[in-house]
Amino acid sequence: MLWGEYRYIDILRENLRYKQNWIRRAYWYKRYIEVENKAKVEFFKKRPLIYSFVFFINLPVNTVDFLKKLKWNYQFEKICTEAVYLRKEINKIKNKTKLLD
Repeated sequence: MLWGEYRYIDILRENLRYKQNWIRRAYWYKRYIEVENKAKVEFFKKRPLIYSFVFFINLPVNTVDFLKKLKWNYQFEKICTEAVYLRKEINKIKNKTKLLD
């Protein structure tokens, strides 16, 4: 195997580690948001009139927040897919070089 291929695998591994760390942090953030949302629902179950009032006042902000959540979920899924692809690419290069050695 050429030196350049070793470097390429190192770059792929480094990128994969970065993505895995990001996914791990994003997973914990996602869990935190779920708990926070459950707490909001419980709070507003007790006060539905206040919830309706606050919801309609903040409708533009709520819409923007919804779009941000969609973008965040898209980004999360994209990075997960990239990590899987990187893992496959690293394994493919390793298997290819085993045949050459």
